[in-house]
Amino acid sequence: MSDYYTSMETNEIKDKVQAWQGEAQEAAQHLQSEAESKMSDLKNTARQWQRRATETSRKAAEATDNYVHENAWTVIASVAVASLLLGFFLGRSRD
Repeated sequence: MSDYYTSMETNEIKDKVQAWQGEAQEAAQHLQSEAESKMSDLKNTARQWQRRATETSRKAAEATDNYVHENAWTVIASVAVASLLLGFFLGRSRD
């Protein structure tokens, strides 16, 4: 009779383990789908940031180009003065 109860308890344990295994697999699949969804959202956000950065850089480059074309001599003089000052300070530090 004790073998009957032991066999019955063993079957109950097996059933519970199988049920838990099924629940664990469902939970793992749910977590995986959530992770994939969040990864997709992050990729989209990164693409948007990249587009914004590219657009902003292009606008800054265009504005700089326009300014240099409109004020060529002012820019040349500013660069010349900055270069002379930089050369002066770098030359003094070697002494």
